[in-house]
Amino acid sequence: MLVSCVSTGVDVKPEQMSNFMLGFSTLGDVTTQLGTPSSQVTLRNGSTILIYSFATSKPHPESFLPFIGPLFSGGEIRSSTVLFEFDEDGVLRSERRTTSSSVSGWSVLSPAAMP
Repeated sequence: MLVSCVSTGVDVKPEQMSNFMLGFSTLGDVTTQLGTPSSQVTLRNGSTILIYSFATSKPHPESFLPFIGPLFSGGEIRSSTVLFEFDEDGVLRSERRTTSSSVSGWSVLSPAAMP
C-alpha cells in the first residue's frame, strides 16, 4: 500500500532548543543551527522575533483503496511553531514552542497497525 506524508517548514525539536541559552545565545547562533526561519519580525524597540513553523500531514492508508478510499479520506495532522525573541543587540531573551496534532476522517486500522 502506498502511503505518503507531506511536510513543510522547519521542525525544531525540544532537544535542538536546549542548545540555546537565554542571555547568551545570539540570533546568529540560532540561524546557523536551524537555518532560515519561516518568518522574521523586527519590532520598533529593535528586538527581533524569529518564527519557525512546521506542519506535516499523513493520510490514512485506507484513503488509497480503490472505490472505498474516499469514505476514509483524511489523516493525521501535526504542527509546531517555535518563537525566539532577541533583544536589540541580538541576544536571546525568550523562546517558546507550541504543538498541535489532530486526526481527520475515519480509519479502520488501529494506530499500532498504521505504518
